[in-house]
Amino acid sequence: MPQKPNGIRVYNVMFPVYMLFLLFPQVWLLALPFNFAFDSLVLLLAAGYLKVEGRKDLWKRSILRVWVYGFLADIAGAALITGIVLFLEEQLSVTVFLNPVYEILAALPGVALAGWLIYLLDRKWGFGKAAVDGAQRRRLALALAVFTAPYTMFLPTQLLYGGMR
Repeated sequence: MPQKPNGIRVYNVMFPVYMLFLLFPQVWLLALPFNFAFDSLVLLLAAGYLKVEGRKDLWKRSILRVWVYGFLADIAGAALITGIVLFLEEQLSVTVFLNPVYEILAALPGVALAGWLIYLLDRKWGFGKAAVDGAQRRRLALALAVFTAPYTMFLPTQLLYGGMR
């Protein structure tokens, strides 16, 4: 860590793109309806592809749960990434956000965790009130996990800072 002349440490103030949600609540006003619409689209397309009967009823009975579980999974993934970054920067003195390779390597476990949680939560509880069998439930949950995982967590922080190096 850089030291100021008076011995006070100057900590890295950079943050990943996904942290914008915490720092700027107005971003939620855009993110919430966008995620709802995207989850709806993926759910309806996957149900159509799987030839699930009563897609409209499936959507009505499950979209709120699917949407909320998706956000919870994204938050868990972001927390894991934050923990990894803090560990790397504090314990190993690695500046993660100045190196796109480190950023991707730090983001990978968080995105994977979020995708896995989306699958698990949707499979177990997301379609609780919907009339879908076990195989359809697993396939729908897998489609949601694959297509709605928080891939934006892979965006390099340098995009925010105009290519800092």
